[in-house]
Amino acid sequence: VRYIIFGFLTVIVSWISYALLALAGVDYSVSNGLSWFCAVIFAFFVNKYFVFRSLDSRTTTLGAELIEFFASRLFTGAVAIILFPVLMNMGLDFVFLGVPGLMARGVNTTVEIILNYILSKFVVFRRSNNTKSKP
Repeated sequence: VRYIIFGFLTVIVSWISYALLALAGVDYSVSNGLSWFCAVIFAFFVNKYFVFRSLDSRTTTLGAELIEFFASRLFTGAVAIILFPVLMNMGLDFVFLGVPGLMARGVNTTVEIILNYILSKFVVFRRSNNTKSKP
């Protein structure tokens, strides 16, 4: 449940940061990239401390988790980019609620969320099960 709540808040961070940047006159593509970066930073900290409760604050642990988190998000982003046209070619390109490919986007997002959760729990924050709070 915490993962879903903080995931929703991460989407809000992404949308608000995108809107602020775009309204400030920043190029749309740059705004999109920077909003993704803001959302991933936010997601890292809320997942670390509130979802998976990885309380080890040593610089080495924090650095390793941050690198692994960004790498996992880049990986799932690549999966989503590759999977979307595959799903469209498999027949999920039909119009749903007036939007072409919305079903493919929904399946794609679901796969991405599941992969993000698995990678966060078993790769990025795996130490949280073995390590208690450190100074």
